[in-house]
Order: sequence, then structure tokens, then C-alpha cells
Amino acid sequence: MSLSYPLTGIRVLDLTQYVAGPYCTQVLADLGAAVLKVERPGVGDVYRRQGPVFVAGESASFLTLNRGKRSVELDLGSVGDRERIDALLAEADVLVENMRPRALEKFGLDYPSLARLHPRLIYCSISAFGQEGPLAGEGGYDTTVQALSGLMAMTGHPGGPPAKIPVAALDFGSALYGVIGIQAALAHRERTGRGQWVQTSLLETALAWLSMHIVTFLLGGEEPGPAGTRSPFFAPYEAYRTADGHLVVVGTGGQDAWGSLCRALGLGRLSEDPRFATNADRVRNAEALRVELEAVLASRPSAHWKAVLAEADVACAPVQRLSEVLESEQVRALDLLWTLDQTGAGPVPAIRLPVTFSEASSTVEMPPPALGADNARGFG
Repeated sequence: MSLSYPLTGIRVLDLTQYVAGPYCTQVLADLGAAVLKVERPGVGDVYRRQGPVFVAGESASFLTLNRGKRSVELDLGSVGDRERIDALLAEADVLVENMRPRALEKFGLDYPSLARLHPRLIYCSISAFGQEGPLAGEGGYDTTVQALSGLMAMTGHPGGPPAKIPVAALDFGSALYGVIGIQAALAHRERTGRGQWVQTSLLETALAWLSMHIVTFLLGGEEPGPAGTRSPFFAPYEAYRTADGHLVVVGTGGQDAWGSLCRALGLGRLSEDPRFATNADRVRNAEALRVELEAVLASRPSAHWKAVLAEADVACAPVQRLSEVLESEQVRALDLLWTLDQTGAGPVPAIRLPVTFSEASSTVEMPPPALGADNARGFG
């Protein structure tokens, strides 16, 4: 039996480019919404041309963020094209944009203007710093907001230079908060008949994700700094050196996980050591704890210790490279890696939406659109 998609029938006008906005609208497309991507005539989304890897003239970055959409070329400043946009807005349920605040006012495409004409429209804005405040008018990228949010000052190893999280975490995170807000607004509209303005930002996402650190600091904890793989809240809870690599060990949870770890490693004396008596003690003495654990772990390879700790019911995992992960049986079992037939390029790899429904489908199988492929069709 063919299952339907949860957002079938929802129409989304997509005025986004780069990462946060396009990923938000791709998730909506994966869930079944009809997403029409508005692009600059002859140019399109900036990410169409940003490499380093290209397939049939389109960047891997663009292909990753825009499946399931249609593309129409429209100039927001053109009178004729603006009339077309007005017609599309009359059909749309949702508009998503990730421009600087008030950038769309000159085109009459800001929320206050559109709310008067389309009171059922849900309007989602994803920005760097939010719609108000001294930084609101500034542009921002994932890396710059990682720096300004305090996140980058906490990433990396003690004594080393600051480091960024090696994915556009705040872009993807704010995109998902946008999706959450849109779906909540759709449910609210179902009850009230009214649309609304959904706002989120990369800075808000960073601070939400830092909430444990923020609350701990405000309640008297130390200001967090870089700690490598070490947790500031639990110990042992980091990557420890083995004979052939590193093994992440979580010796804090479950029933007496700390005691189980000590016994499995032949370090029963540590469970009686006052430096490590409680989790708080172990956090304070995490470096001394690392020395003790690595003195044993470094004697054998990661696979050996993984088996030993699994037998002791202590959570652990070897640090793997991406190529190893993609070859793993678990990833194959989850069927996460797909291929989409891209026009002119053949099969192109894609990662499906990591959500599975028992009564609905997720992740459309329509490839990213060619620029202007739907100029004559629109929403269809």
C-alpha cells in the first residue's frame, strides 16, 4: 500500500538560498509539501555555484539542500514578476525567507504587508540574529554566529586555537526550528483560521543548545572553555587513547557504570579513590582520571576494549572515519543513503530525512530542480 505524506496539500513559496532556509524548505518538501523555489533569473540560488564538488554543473551543496522542490525564475523588483508572485501568494500556505530583517520591505513582501492581503499565510523568517536588536540588521553565517555565540570559544582542545563544529550546525538547527514553528502555526491556523509570523535565528539556536552550559554558569559554575571530547558535566565521558586509536567511554550512566568500568579494566582501586568518589569529583579530576584509564586502555586495540566493556554493560564506541560509517551494517539497515536520478547527471547520492512514520511516507524522491524548470508551471 502506498502511503501519503504528512504535509500533502500544503504549498510553500520558498524565497531562500544558502543553507538554513533551503534546508528548512527541503524538510517541508520531504514531508510532502509542494515547495516552489523562487530564484533570480539566470543566476539562481548562490549555492548552485559554490563547490568544490559539482555534478552536471550543480554543486553538491545545492543538490544536498534542494530536493523535492520546483524552481521558478522571478525578479522581485520587476512589476510583471511581482504580479506573478502575488498570484502565487494567493495559493500559498507558507512563505519562507532567510534574508536580513526588513530586506523584503522595499518589495512589499515583508510580513506586515502580506498579512493584510493574505491573513491565512504563515510567514517564516530565519535570520542570523533575530528581527530586533542592535545586530538584527547584520548578515551572518554559521561560522560567524558560532564565534559570536560563545560556542566556538568552547570548541577545540585546551590551549589550542578556537575550532568550529565541522558542520553548519546552527544553519541546520535553525532550519529545523523553522520547520517546528511552521508546523505549529499550521496547527494553530487549523483552529483559528489565522496565519502568523514564525521567527527564529542562528543565535537563538546556539543559545538554546548551550542551555545546560548557560544555566550551570549562571548558577555559579565556571565559565566553560574548550575541553576537547571531555564533558563538563560527567566523567568518565570522553575519547580515550587505545593502542590503535581512540575509544569514547561513558562510565557514568546506568546501574553502577563507574564501578563496572573499574572492574572491567582491572582498576578496582579507583572506585575507592577519593578523587573519583562521585561524578562531581571525577569531573574536577578528569585529567588525572584520563591518565589512569589510558594507562590500561592504551595497551590493547579499541576492538578488544569494545568487547570487554560491552560485556560489562559500559557504553563505549570507537572513533570512526566517515568512510567507515558509510560502510557499516547499521547505516545500511537504516536505509539512510539513497540515490536520486538527477537530470543530466544520473544517480546522485542523498541522505533521506531521518524520520520514519508508521502511517505515512517521508522523504520525497524528486531530485533538486534545474533553474527555472517550472517557470510555466508554478505550483501546478
